[in-house]
Amino acid sequence: ITVNVKMIFRHLDATLPKYMVREFGKDTPKGTVYSINPALIIILVPLVQAATTNMDPLVMIHYGMYISALSPFFLVFSTSVWACVMFVIVLSVGEAVWSPRLYDYTMKVAKEGREGTYSAMSSAPLFLAKLPVGFMSGFLLEKYCPEEGPRQSNMMWLIIALTTCISPILMTVCWKYVSGTSEDGDEQYTELMAVDENLTGSKTDEVDHCEEKL
Repeated sequence: ITVNVKMIFRHLDATLPKYMVREFGKDTPKGTVYSINPALIIILVPLVQAATTNMDPLVMIHYGMYISALSPFFLVFSTSVWACVMFVIVLSVGEAVWSPRLYDYTMKVAKEGREGTYSAMSSAPLFLAKLPVGFMSGFLLEKYCPEEGPRQSNMMWLIIALTTCISPILMTVCWKYVSGTSEDGDEQYTELMAVDENLTGSKTDEVDHCEEKL
């Protein structure tokens, strides 16, 4: 599910620099714009995580992916350096919201003793995204943002934006399956909690009875 939203980070590396050079010239501050991402991640990640510690990791992943997926639309509606800056800022905010919680969720569902395997599998979408983005970036730049001739850069970013939006939309559609909830999920949860409390109470009574005998 996260493969498509991971692709936008590869477009940040592969597509954005060439786009900026071709649209705004070689002197455009592409390095400065790109540096916004790591700078914001360093600042936002600890703040966001501290503020959302009690929230379900899966909910944070869901919301964060939507934020990241909306970032390319700035470049759809405007061909300017400021649009590039807003693209990187919104993308970074989304990344700060959902990316760390993906590892949190991975550790939460990992079986005991297999945390390393689950962690490696959670990184797989990033590597799966690299190959298609390489071909996609080259094709879109050649067709819609060539070095010479008329350009339709807005269309290029629209295609990228729609491709990225697949991930959060798919997660919304499959939410019940992904989160493991159902219509009677609350009732089942209440029943499980009651059983757990009964078992805990029984164990406590047994321990107290043994202590009295001793």
